[in-house]
Amino acid sequence: MGTNAPALPPGLTWYGEYDTSFRSGIAHGFILTGDVRGLNTEGVSQRSFLISALAQKYKVVVLYNRALGFSFPPVLESARQAANEFLSMQPAGQSARVSALREQVRQSMNSPVETSNDQFSGVPRPLEAVRLLERLLRSEKARGQVAVIIDHAEHLCPNQDKPLMPPEDRDVLITLLTWGQDPAMGNCNNPIFLLSSQLAELHGDLRSSGSGYRVLDVPLPAREERAAYLRRYRARREAQGKTILLQNDLTEDELANVTAGLNLRHIEDILLLGYKGGGVSRALVKSRKDAIITAEYSEIAEMIDPLPGGFQSLGGAADLIAWAKRDIILPLQRGKQRVPKGVLLVGPPGSGKTWFTRALAGEIGFNAVALKSENILGSLVGESERKLKGFFAFAKSLSPTLIFVDEIDQTDMSRRGNSSGNPVAGNLFNQVLQFLSDETLRGKVIAFFATNRPDLLDDAMKRLGRMVVIPVLLPDEDARREIVRKQAQGQAFAIAEEAVELITAGSENYSAADLAAVVAKASALAERNDRAVITGEDAGLALSYIRPNTPQIASLYTLLAVQSCSDTELLPPQYASLLEDRTSLQAQIKATRATITVSEEREARE
Repeated sequence: MGTNAPALPPGLTWYGEYDTSFRSGIAHGFILTGDVRGLNTEGVSQRSFLISALAQKYKVVVLYNRALGFSFPPVLESARQAANEFLSMQPAGQSARVSALREQVRQSMNSPVETSNDQFSGVPRPLEAVRLLERLLRSEKARGQVAVIIDHAEHLCPNQDKPLMPPEDRDVLITLLTWGQDPAMGNCNNPIFLLSSQLAELHGDLRSSGSGYRVLDVPLPAREERAAYLRRYRARREAQGKTILLQNDLTEDELANVTAGLNLRHIEDILLLGYKGGGVSRALVKSRKDAIITAEYSEIAEMIDPLPGGFQSLGGAADLIAWAKRDIILPLQRGKQRVPKGVLLVGPPGSGKTWFTRALAGEIGFNAVALKSENILGSLVGESERKLKGFFAFAKSLSPTLIFVDEIDQTDMSRRGNSSGNPVAGNLFNQVLQFLSDETLRGKVIAFFATNRPDLLDDAMKRLGRMVVIPVLLPDEDARREIVRKQAQGQAFAIAEEAVELITAGSENYSAADLAAVVAKASALAERNDRAVITGEDAGLALSYIRPNTPQIASLYTLLAVQSCSDTELLPPQYASLLEDRTSLQAQIKATRATITVSEEREARE
């Protein structure tokens, strides 16, 4: 058998991690999860690549599936025979007494007596199957000769409470745990793989750090992998006389960009549809991508449409735009590594946090995706963690990406929890911190979190270096004037200068969302009177109808935003001075909060 692994195409870092870990003796048991059945850049599934690579190293590669039983790769014609020969020999370290005890167990379970030399025929019960595999793995003559792959491991050992598991299923779990933890099994030098596309669906004991199994994550393909696959696939089709055209000046590089978030099987489907339809168009890609993402990720993620005009589509927000140009856009353009990984937008509701994220995405050409945090919590053990992990994996695959999580303070991700409270909250919180601490994502993924109650967030999340806290405050007079004009332009309605000034002067403590509502009301009043232009009369009436939250509510959220900011450069001058005396600032917050009822604050946040 060969001793060297084949050259690794892009997207197979997981195999390199396995090879290094196994050869160094770090682990002999592995859990392969993620895009396990997706394709690599050569058009071979990750699972098939694993089987092929192992077949070049081991005399026996045996696969087990609880529904189909045992199978052997076709490339190893003698593998079944060799496996049976190994089983006929005494397992390493196993005495005759132990062998006799195992035979008694088999008979007590009414297992069928072997009537042929092939012990891998038929579909044995799971416990019989894993015990047969254990005999094979421990066989003295099988040292360094056998690799075992258990397919769909989450169906063999699903994530459920142990007291509720049937005794035989518990025995299967204990057997697999013994494989991972027993040094004697490691000394046999035979690798074991558990394949599970959804890691959280596999039993928690196998996923734990003490199980002995190392988790190998197969991520969705990165941009470079998508580009390599597109080149290879289109070249092969062209050689076959089945050229796949790209329409409307769509290039392969652009196609690699717009297919972010898809695996290579999805991309192949798009290419084949394009071939049948006369070429791949942007509209086809968007239609199929939307359908795929909706089908697979709609529960946890929502794609955000970047504002086409970028910052030109925003009204006001001069301080925000200046910060973004200085700390995000310029470093990205220069290839610098000081782009923030996490940004916390704090301030009153309706101040334009979401619109700013959309505008930034349009300005820098990033994909943008929002987390549906209300759908993260699940009823099953580990379900919430699985959903959040899936969202982060999806966001990475979209890179370069802007992530947006609104009202982070109202989710279980914002607090670490405690042993007597909510352990799920602690798990989700730690996942967020781990994501924000991943240096490989710097410049590729920027996570934006929004809240009007930064005081409710755990301090660890707001720590400098992990998160930049950016106040998004109510617009001043100049900003309100610009917002009114932009809103009228966006609503395709002309507005008289008199109306602009009237709204600007009469809208102190109005948020950007409040101003949008005023302009919308004024345009409706103008239409009602058959006018094509918003007049001062329309503006005055609209202001009398549209009332914002109480000034105390706006003041409270503004003061909380100022308090959470640790860099006065990010604050307008009139607010930066408040941080010079934090004791006085805290007293102002307390006094302001005392004037607001619980119902008023709840209403303001809904």
